[in-house]
Amino acid sequence: LPGVPSILKSMLGGLKNKIVGGDPILSHTISLRTVESEIANSLTEVQNKNKDVEIGSYPFFHAGKLGVSIVLRSENQSKIDTCNTQILKFIKEKKIEVVDR
Repeated sequence: LPGVPSILKSMLGGLKNKIVGGDPILSHTISLRTVESEIANSLTEVQNKNKDVEIGSYPFFHAGKLGVSIVLRSENQSKIDTCNTQILKFIKEKKIEVVDR
């Protein structure tokens, strides 16, 4: 975006009647004390069952420990909830710790 506010304002003014809003994108994050390789296959299975939910995994290093945050995104909360349930099921089976970040 242009750094000078007046230029940005004039550019956005030209788009005023062309930008169309949509439903908000909702998200939910699950942070785990594990590495991506430990959950990759299970996460792929969840993604394949839920093509209309965007699932991302993002490694982190916090307090000297490795972890992964899984982010679920969709316009539909019930679809996010379905994915969340499926993910919580496999992390319980694998005995992976859920962490607060």
